[in-house]
Amino acid sequence: MTGRTSDHPLALACLAFLDVGPEEHVAAAAAAGFDDVTLRVTGTATPTPAQVGADSRRAHAIRASLDAAGLGVRDVEVLRLVPDLDLDEVARVVETAAVLGARHLLVVNGALERAAATDLVGRVVGVTEGSGVRPCLEPMLFSRCRTLVDAIETVATTGAGVLVDALHLFRAGSDAHAVREAARVHGPGLFPYLQVCDAGMDPPTGDDALREEAVNGRLLPGEGSLPLTGLLAALPPGLPLSVEAPTRALRQQPAGVRATEAMRAVRALL
Repeated sequence: MTGRTSDHPLALACLAFLDVGPEEHVAAAAAAGFDDVTLRVTGTATPTPAQVGADSRRAHAIRASLDAAGLGVRDVEVLRLVPDLDLDEVARVVETAAVLGARHLLVVNGALERAAATDLVGRVVGVTEGSGVRPCLEPMLFSRCRTLVDAIETVATTGAGVLVDALHLFRAGSDAHAVREAARVHGPGLFPYLQVCDAGMDPPTGDDALREEAVNGRLLPGEGSLPLTGLLAALPPGLPLSVEAPTRALRQQPAGVRATEAMRAVRALL
């Protein structure tokens, strides 16, 4: 690893690396000069090479690779809020997250009304107590937590954070001013890190198209039309950034190329 290349700790998110094992993702991130990665531990609908799962032996081996490379884990994903969520399973996810040294657990609300989601997030926070892992709820237009306001109102009394993803923020019609105001009212700790990518200004139509864009059709930071510099200015200096930018242009490239291009783009942005 080349050492920190930005005032912002930089993570390489796993969404663009679901086709490779976490070991390859970690190696690519280290070679490109990232400080952290995010890792997929749970929540994948179909099997993927990236998912660590509840394999304690593998988690310890990945942690050894992380430590050897000087990398941390910004978050593990993705805990989906559903009515029958098994808190024992949540505990196993949190245990794996702690083994990996993860700072956050990414949460999305797939099915619950706000009151039920608030209650369940509070229970998840209780499960994470003492682990060093903080749940963070990510709003997405195609989820039941659609907007920044929805996410803030869901977690405000729970101790969880809110994960702002640049694509989802702007696609929901929000902006940097709303983020700045929320940080002023609730404290900057509400937003412990930021996911960055880029996109064209015109959103696709419908939840399926929005989901497809988010999973496969983003652009690297600085290569689209989203007002990213204003968003960065609205948040505390040095806020950790996670580059989550699966692009069609790079999908068939080796993991190392994808990681190098992500670092090149975020360096240029910063």
